[in-house]
Amino acid sequence: MKKILLQDDIQHVETRLKQFEANTGCELLLVVADASDPYPAASWRFGVISGFLLSLCFSYYFEFHHSYFWPLTILLLTLLMTWVGHFPWAKRLALSDWEIDRECGEKSVEYFHTLGTSQVSHKVTAMIMVSILEKRIMVLVDEKLKTQITQEELNELVAIMKKHFKDGNMGLGFIQSIQALEEKILKDFGGRVSDAKPSELKDQIHFL
Repeated sequence: MKKILLQDDIQHVETRLKQFEANTGCELLLVVADASDPYPAASWRFGVISGFLLSLCFSYYFEFHHSYFWPLTILLLTLLMTWVGHFPWAKRLALSDWEIDRECGEKSVEYFHTLGTSQVSHKVTAMIMVSILEKRIMVLVDEKLKTQITQEELNELVAIMKKHFKDGNMGLGFIQSIQALEEKILKDFGGRVSDAKPSELKDQIHFL
């Protein structure tokens, strides 16, 4: 998992994370997850669709002399392609946008509460989560930050990260989004959002 970020990038991001928390009084979670869900149905979906299509191709080029060859071919190819469907690139092809949005949304809320707000006394927490399989970025903030930060502004942070991630520079994407969030908090709250210190959470990227 950590191979998606160079060790130097990790250190730079975590240093910037500490500065953010010292300047704003807000806990910030950085989460990089392999996937938000194992999506077992996606593998079967890929297997059934691919197996049927490949069987059609076989029937076009090869003649089945016995009637039972046709269902047997479908069955064998479906099983084979279901196994192929467990690879991330294949699984991603069988996922729908609504399924990805639902699972990433649920997983981000779970991480936000179990790794963040339930662990700190002042409850002033924000989170940036990247889910690798789905190529989704989720940004969440607590109720206090929501009073000043709109969803549109959170979407701007996502756009900043996406731009750098597409260029293969995840570290810079994290750093610039942290910078943008810090500037927003300091401007709208007139300084630190809480007096809590030191940080109650580990100042590191969570690779899950």
